[in-house]
Amino acid sequence: MKVLLIGATGNLGIRLVAALLTHGHSVVAFVRSSNKLESLLPASVYHQITVVQGDATDPDSIKRAILDASCDAVVNTAGLAALPPWGHSELPAIFHAVVDAVREAGVDRKKPLRAWFLAGLGVLYYPGSESMLSNYLPVYLEHRRNLHLLKSLPPNTIDWSLLCPSVMTPESSEVTVPTQLLHGKLIANAATPPSWKDSWIKHIPLIGKTLVCATNALRYETTLEQNADFIASDLESDESPWSGTTVGVIDGSK
Repeated sequence: MKVLLIGATGNLGIRLVAALLTHGHSVVAFVRSSNKLESLLPASVYHQITVVQGDATDPDSIKRAILDASCDAVVNTAGLAALPPWGHSELPAIFHAVVDAVREAGVDRKKPLRAWFLAGLGVLYYPGSESMLSNYLPVYLEHRRNLHLLKSLPPNTIDWSLLCPSVMTPESSEVTVPTQLLHGKLIANAATPPSWKDSWIKHIPLIGKTLVCATNALRYETTLEQNADFIASDLESDESPWSGTTVGVIDGSK
């Protein structure tokens, strides 16, 4: 599959370059600076990809990159959500631009494109309820707005999935192809965190579920390489089990 990767110079992005190549995909990296990307990747890896310079907040540039390279899928890891509820970042503008570009490119191609987006643990639901985890731990709330945008799309416009990890740490500072995971594969679940550990503590008035969420959040640390491999593996299939949903993940080796 030919994949347009937006945010290839980020911590997850550079590992996605390697993971996508390892899984047999062709990579078109959409970046602000080709020189920066070249400095982050070994020459042997950089020379295997196509690089397009552009602004991730410009939907026309993104759409043109998709169509010019005949990309079948898009992965967006660009932009970071603001931590506090009152914070603002460039993420919503980037997210909206990518969604618009992918949707319009699908119209031109007469087929919805496959797309992976990135969010966080907070937009998953507390198991057994219709409340998001960020109702109890109100951080990175911009992800909620982005999810609302995806869910508001008309049917059959984007074949999207939203990966919702907690903290991601690097396994290694080196980028190699083929990749080799030092940890196990991720266990995934749609809409709610996998392997959630509930507790009687949730019944404590006002603070119970907040305490349970805070305790569980520590268990969901994964690696950047695991998440990159998860997305790259999923894109090998024409039909994904994660289409149209948020996806929670946990390290299966723990």
